[in-house]
Amino acid sequence: MAPQTVLITGCSTGIGLATAVMMAKDARYKVYATMRNLKSKTDLEKAAGDTLNKSLFIRELDVTKEATIKLVAGEILKENGRIDVLVNNAGYGEVDAIDQLSLEACQAMMDTNFWGTVRTTRAVLPAMKRQKSGRIINVSSIVAVWALPFNTIYAATKFAVEGFTEAIAVTLKRAYNIRMSLVEPGPVQTPMVTKFGSVSPAERTKDYDPPLRDEYMNFIEKLAGPMMNTAVSADEVANLILEAIVSENPHLRYQIHEVYKKAAAKKFIDPHTDAQLDMKNFMDMIN
Repeated sequence: MAPQTVLITGCSTGIGLATAVMMAKDARYKVYATMRNLKSKTDLEKAAGDTLNKSLFIRELDVTKEATIKLVAGEILKENGRIDVLVNNAGYGEVDAIDQLSLEACQAMMDTNFWGTVRTTRAVLPAMKRQKSGRIINVSSIVAVWALPFNTIYAATKFAVEGFTEAIAVTLKRAYNIRMSLVEPGPVQTPMVTKFGSVSPAERTKDYDPPLRDEYMNFIEKLAGPMMNTAVSADEVANLILEAIVSENPHLRYQIHEVYKKAAAKKFIDPHTDAQLDMKNFMDMIN
């Protein structure tokens, strides 16, 4: 039986890299691991080992450029005749208190995190519809369940991904046997998290007014610090993604840490979600 073909975005580091390597080492899969700039492929090549150009193939794909998406999707179809799995992982975040980021920066983040997911999903859907099967995993975040301060636009992009997924998942399942799932990790030990910690609170808040600076310091002490104690490895997230892919009846949402499973349960059981307005609820869960 031929291996299933897998397209993964954002594979230069972190979750995408770990997922691509893990699946490429599994005889069930042939993986096309993509990234925006092939100059960033060194870490993936090293991690791939002897799977490189055998069951793992590195391709350039920028989720903000539709032509690059169509090129890779077309290559996969030409070589294999089908696309079985899509993992929408490409994305990035910026610290944003309320209105600190320019609108251009906000739009760029939305273009990658949300519209990139939409573009890539649309590129694989015609093939999946024809073959009446497929799995699409959208890497979201716990901030799309419980939006946190100083993650304003990043949270908005992930909320958008979740709304998009919810809106089409039922129809794709019923009409085409295509299953969609959201993976909602909290902190993950990746370069994106390392980048966040590389800027001191004093440096980050140098242009904040005093009330906003106080709120940020409170966020770092009461939320960001304790949350790092729940951080998981990229491999753990990759395992969860694989669990969703192989499940006969996959969930719509997956959280990886018990803390965030409780956070999701607390939110979704309350139709008014008033707990969102009191961050003490969240702080109590992670401490």
